[in-house]
Amino acid sequence: MNYGVEFQNPADAKTHARRYVLNSLFFIFTFWALNQVAYLFTVTEGVSLFYPPSAYAMFLIFLLGGKYLPVHFLAIYLGGLPYRDVFNYNLEMFIPDLRQFVIYGLAGLILRKINSPQKIINAKFFLSVMVASVLTALISTVIFVGGIGSNTLSFFSLIDRSSSFFVGNLTGAVTAIPIFLLFYQFWKLGWRELISSLLRNMLKPQKVVALLIIIILTALVIQLGKMDEQFSRYYYLILIPVVWSTVKWGLGNGLVFAFIGNLFALSLFIFSGYSHYGIFEVQIMFVISIVSVILIGLVQDERDLFYHRAMYDELTGLANMRLFREVCFTSIARANRKGHESSILFIDVDGFKSVNDTLGHKFGDEILQKLSQELKYCVRGSDIVARFGGDEFVVFLDETSDEEAAGVSEKIIKQLATLFRIHTDAVELGVSIGISLYPRDGADIDTLIRKSDEAMYLAKKEGKNTYRIYGDHHR
Repeated sequence: MNYGVEFQNPADAKTHARRYVLNSLFFIFTFWALNQVAYLFTVTEGVSLFYPPSAYAMFLIFLLGGKYLPVHFLAIYLGGLPYRDVFNYNLEMFIPDLRQFVIYGLAGLILRKINSPQKIINAKFFLSVMVASVLTALISTVIFVGGIGSNTLSFFSLIDRSSSFFVGNLTGAVTAIPIFLLFYQFWKLGWRELISSLLRNMLKPQKVVALLIIIILTALVIQLGKMDEQFSRYYYLILIPVVWSTVKWGLGNGLVFAFIGNLFALSLFIFSGYSHYGIFEVQIMFVISIVSVILIGLVQDERDLFYHRAMYDELTGLANMRLFREVCFTSIARANRKGHESSILFIDVDGFKSVNDTLGHKFGDEILQKLSQELKYCVRGSDIVARFGGDEFVVFLDETSDEEAAGVSEKIIKQLATLFRIHTDAVELGVSIGISLYPRDGADIDTLIRKSDEAMYLAKKEGKNTYRIYGDHHR
């Protein structure tokens, strides 16, 4: 099942209305379901350790848009069923509902203004979400304090209640992040693909072991915390494997592990009858773990992005020459030890200037991107393809003779001839390929590239859309 959220070009008003109804039903049902889960973690009347529905609604308003604000209020109204008497709705029930609606609905609209709903998984989104989480918890606390009759409370009692309320709201907000991301993946992929993706990613032996360790340590933390009512003193036992998994497998995996581990901790806390111990500390543990995972995961993502930009061509996604030389240096050293041959192909697109001149650079870029993918399909996983510059590419064929390199060249020429026929009839395209062989034609990568380049120019001179081996014509 897939729920559309953009109606810029609706087929008709009926389709628009149908999608709106489906999204609205999903909004109300998931909000209600999260409320039911929150009731399971009730420690005292009106206080739950785990209350993400409001922040989850904020994310849905962010994703779906302001036209779902009436649905948001209806979800709040129905969310308490069957624990609240919605048929005797009164001012005492309306005020907290209105507080939720205004604070989280407005936060969702602001998030939508700041971030594009089409570009969610990025640093800007997560950082703005954390700011929104703190601000919504703070504003909600201020309104709460203003409505509890502070004149009847001592200063320390007021601080204690407002602190607990603030941390409780913050826990709900940060907890809604992994829940919303799970929904977002479901919205993009559907149930089957989502479950398949989770199973593929989570059932790897290392990850299963890491998750079991987190669950075991979580139980240990709760037991130790019960003894001296100092849960935070032992929390690093959970935080260490959660942070390690984030560093090793990325932000998404870290959020899943932090969410499961902490939800297990809250379950033990409630179902083992520890609710008279430190509620405040357990909630702070939850917030710290989620926020730590997000910050560390974003640093890892930025590092990976920086590495990718430094090592890969932006247009084609192929290796750039820096990465190409590093890989070739290692491969040549290995070939030297084993006494193997290796080959370099230098590939130039014939007639590419005509594409840019007649069809434009955008079309030319599309041709280069398709060509890059085809080149990768024509070689083995142990080989490497790189963009040399413009419409020129180089390929390193590991442990390959010149006869085998010639066979790969013929395959590339044939495959790209089909690609070019599909994409343009306006100009005639082809490829010229030059081949050099290690160690016969050179002992270093630059010499091999230069000689394969010379062989490529010879192929162009002799008719184009063909290949030449350096050694056949230069000796």
